[in-house]
Amino acid sequence: MKHLHKIWILLAILPAFMLVSCEDWFAQEPESEMVYEDFWQKKGDVLSGMGACYRAMLEESVVKRMMVWGELRSDNILPGKSTEEHLSLLLSANINSANEYARWGSLYTVINYCNTLIDNAPKVRDLDPDFSEKELRQYLAEAKALRSYCYFMLVRTFRDIPYIEQAYSDDSRDFSVPQTSEAVVLDTLMTTLRSVENDAVTEYSQVLYNKGRITQKTVWALMADIALWKNDYETCVAYCDKILESSNNALSLERASTYFRHLFFDGNSDESLWELQFDNNTLNWAVRDLYGASDNDAKLSSYQFTLTAGSTLFNEKDLRKKNAMVEKDGFMMIKKYVAHLSQPNVEIIRDNNFSWRGTSDANWIIYRLPDIYLMKAEALAELGGADNLAQAVELVSKTYDRANPDVTAGSLQGLYTSQTQVRDLVFDERQREFLFEGKRYFDLMRRMRREGTPTATINTYLINKYVAMNIDRNTVMSKLNDVDAIYMPIHDDELRVNTLLEQNRFYKISS
Repeated sequence: MKHLHKIWILLAILPAFMLVSCEDWFAQEPESEMVYEDFWQKKGDVLSGMGACYRAMLEESVVKRMMVWGELRSDNILPGKSTEEHLSLLLSANINSANEYARWGSLYTVINYCNTLIDNAPKVRDLDPDFSEKELRQYLAEAKALRSYCYFMLVRTFRDIPYIEQAYSDDSRDFSVPQTSEAVVLDTLMTTLRSVENDAVTEYSQVLYNKGRITQKTVWALMADIALWKNDYETCVAYCDKILESSNNALSLERASTYFRHLFFDGNSDESLWELQFDNNTLNWAVRDLYGASDNDAKLSSYQFTLTAGSTLFNEKDLRKKNAMVEKDGFMMIKKYVAHLSQPNVEIIRDNNFSWRGTSDANWIIYRLPDIYLMKAEALAELGGADNLAQAVELVSKTYDRANPDVTAGSLQGLYTSQTQVRDLVFDERQREFLFEGKRYFDLMRRMRREGTPTATINTYLINKYVAMNIDRNTVMSKLNDVDAIYMPIHDDELRVNTLLEQNRFYKISS
């Protein structure tokens, strides 16, 4: 693949990370180049190599793809004040293989960093007596889990993808790699994660490592997520239960009065499992560009849930509605991650009631405790049966009651009893709770995949977005009403360089 031709040069000479404090470790830039064969000599080199893997995740191109692939095509997002061409095309369902966001190279960069560590860390075990077998297994578990997360992002977005477990450290290997089917990739990821789940670190002594590095609970969360995507509901429930029942690396929901600020403004909250760590030296340019800043117009805005007639997604006093967005200049501007509601008690929330970040250093949350509650709730809703459905409603109540403190706790109990009702309740609660967090489009995809057709999901959820953008309904249906159309195309450049790749079916036919 074209991108792999470029990155082998970088990875043949791994960055020489200094042994720095955990605050700086995630963002440490390469300070010098060391000859590849000479790098992997001692335990500190493995720590540095792991830091390189996480540092690659902080790249704007990676975080933007997590946001765009997980949100842009959903019913949450509309154009903002300064939407660029590639985003506009995606928003209007004009998707083709020349779109910038059809490129996958930045994720394969992270994967190759992980593969490089996985290939070389065992050699360090033979060279450094201070590097224990237990530590080696912990690093391998961490790198394999991070690699698995990247592959899970890719397989959800593109379906069939090249799956590579060996590092590209020189140009002797063939860069033309055929795709592996989605089913095989997912099964391989689960097998890999099962093989390392008991080796992963259960808890670090530093909060930044606990929240910023992959722990055993993060591995379990990823396994639950993959199982849910595979419709393996029993496995999803089992791994959610492992997280909820383990006393290691304790998690708890933040209080209603402060949780929005603690989660999305301060970062590393009590309910966070894993979030990408940004700071004043390593800014979150992706969030700044797409969601805005005090001195930067946002490229994206929210669907106007609160201004659209008939919209019932949010209760009037739902804290998630109040804190996540606000109307300004005809747009519903996204505030989650970029500002906090500093004057929450006014009758009508306006833009000037929010305080912007001083710098665009918001962490990007990948998994938090509500993910576990609502993945389990979704799996239970799909399993069906009175007990499972009642438990699903109880799990939804944990996040719903927090966000609606004026509503009597447990108010949802008894209102949702049929499988269809509970399924829709969970689906809507996930939208409310994870608004703008890069999850909604994947939720829609799971629904469309289960139903075997996107028609009902388009008509019930997505069509409202396109109506708001003045796009004809028939035009939308012609572009989206095919289960193969829910994936992204593979970029033209990848197809030209790697002749073993096959374009995703819908785009092969429609091009």
